[in-house]
Amino acid sequence: MSFNLLITHEQGGENYRAVVSSLRRIIGDLVVVDTGPSIILARVEDPYKAIEVLKSSGEISPLVYRIVPIDLVLDPFVEIVAEEAGRLAGEKIPEDKTYRITLHGRLYWRETRMPAHTSDAISVIAERIKRKVSLTKPDYIVYIRCVKLYHRRRLATLTVASSDKFISLKSGKP
Repeated sequence: MSFNLLITHEQGGENYRAVVSSLRRIIGDLVVVDTGPSIILARVEDPYKAIEVLKSSGEISPLVYRIVPIDLVLDPFVEIVAEEAGRLAGEKIPEDKTYRITLHGRLYWRETRMPAHTSDAISVIAERIKRKVSLTKPDYIVYIRCVKLYHRRRLATLTVASSDKFISLKSGKP
């Protein structure tokens, strides 16, 4: 079962239930695929439309930290993520716009299955994106987050979107 929305929230079972109840009331078609401590992987019909509905409702639970629409779910290898990030950025980011990469979690090298250092992974991914980088005021965010599905299988989520397509209540940035 695939997922296309990532929600992080304050830890705890009561908080999880409150967040899911709130999101279902606002969005309607939210299906929880998997959960972990402070994280919900969910499926909705259109994740970008869900973000718009949530933002316009003004009723997002204060227990929510971040809500991210997901474009792709991939194996967590630097090389695979870099290839797809380059392709997706080429399609979604206009040539005159800037971007920043945000990576949460650990990616791995495909051949050795060893963990990649975050800065090395970001460098390899950035090489595939033919747009100008802006770390302070990017027009677009290439957001990568590594998650465990069913507490076993590691996956990487990839999102390429303008910063207004993310909901980030605690830090204020995607």
